[in-house]
Amino acid sequence: MNQMSKLDAFIQQAVTAMPISGTSLIASLYGDALLQRGGEVWLGSVAALLEGLGFGERFVRTALFRLNKEEWLDVVRIGRRSFYRLSDKGLRLTRRAEHKIYRASAPEWDGTWLLLLSEGLEKNVLADVKKQLLWQGFGALAPSLLASPSQKLADVQSLLHEAGVAENVICFEAHSPLALSRAALRSRVEECWHLTEQNEMYEAFIALFRPLLPLLRDCDPSELTPDRCFQIQLLLIHFYRRVVLKDPLLPEELLPAHWGRANRPPAVYQYLSTRESRRAGVRQRER
Repeated sequence: MNQMSKLDAFIQQAVTAMPISGTSLIASLYGDALLQRGGEVWLGSVAALLEGLGFGERFVRTALFRLNKEEWLDVVRIGRRSFYRLSDKGLRLTRRAEHKIYRASAPEWDGTWLLLLSEGLEKNVLADVKKQLLWQGFGALAPSLLASPSQKLADVQSLLHEAGVAENVICFEAHSPLALSRAALRSRVEECWHLTEQNEMYEAFIALFRPLLPLLRDCDPSELTPDRCFQIQLLLIHFYRRVVLKDPLLPEELLPAHWGRANRPPAVYQYLSTRESRRAGVRQRER
């Protein structure tokens, strides 16, 4: 097997390694590539971009329809063609995701908790707001009670106002005397923030992309065609984004002793090193 086919084999392996959501993949595509290039794209162009990864037009149509229905994308129809771009809501969510994805580490913690109690929200509205808050590092202590040790009240209030639910969410601040309840609190945190699942996601990301860096370093620059580079970059940011957005970035004081927080720095390093190696190969190819 030559080096070129090894790159193709890796791409195919990554696509089939775990289920890929169409809406999540296209969100990654808009956030990482399309937004910086105008942001409005014909449906047929999106389908052409994803065809090389084995995703058909029906897959793309269904995902774009759902993102439009969720008000994440706006659609403009010109004749028989549909052009999709990020809505105001989609842009806000993308910017928040970027901030978390590229955040270096968990913030310092002074023992303060932010608690949110929702009242009278419709089921669908509650689910959407809860999803956004979970992305920001909140955990569900109870069905209508969310908590975060790291979020600032002003940032959360801005999110609630944008979602139109500020009048239906009660905000509290509390202080935890950690020395008096360390074991019980860590046990509760592990359960409510699904830390075991998060750790497994980091391990899976590291294992999946570990072979890629040597392949990029050893391959001939001519093998880094635009199509291959696009596919590798999209898969890399998609899987990395999926893991990091679910990481609550909890303070070290709250993490169980056996939980592998050490998995996050290697995942970040692997993402950045692989991205830079691909770019270096492209620059060498263009000389």
